[in-house]
Amino acid sequence: MTQLPARRNAMGADAINLIDDFTAYMNRMMGPYYSPLEAGGEAWTPMADVTENDQEYHVDIDLPGVEKEDVMVDIEGQELTVSGECKKLEHVEGVARRVSRHSGAFELILRLPHAIDAGGCTAELTNGVLCLTVPKTAAAGHKKIEVT
Repeated sequence: MTQLPARRNAMGADAINLIDDFTAYMNRMMGPYYSPLEAGGEAWTPMADVTENDQEYHVDIDLPGVEKEDVMVDIEGQELTVSGECKKLEHVEGVARRVSRHSGAFELILRLPHAIDAGGCTAELTNGVLCLTVPKTAAAGHKKIEVT
């Protein structure tokens, strides 16, 4: 009798690989709309958590093995773009039996729902996690109107 593989949780490695495969497929099909990298190469998208309070957004992005010199953070309007490169480690020669870690160019684009203060943004890369603090600001021409 054959043994079935162990069942993984809903967001296990298989689900993540499926999402990455779909993203790569969409990048190939849609071209620069989904992959605005100037170099034209395929990029991977790092995992991220976005939380907010009344004053600011907090964005935590997993970037294991990435040096701070290889990360660029760009804010334009309400769009936050984090890009860079994870350099492949070449310390062992031989045949690769399993390769599941990302390397090469990466890019994460987030459109935040509220106007942000680009000048007040801070970024810190510690233990492979990029922590961004992005303050909210009043949008030009935005005003709450009280209904009477």
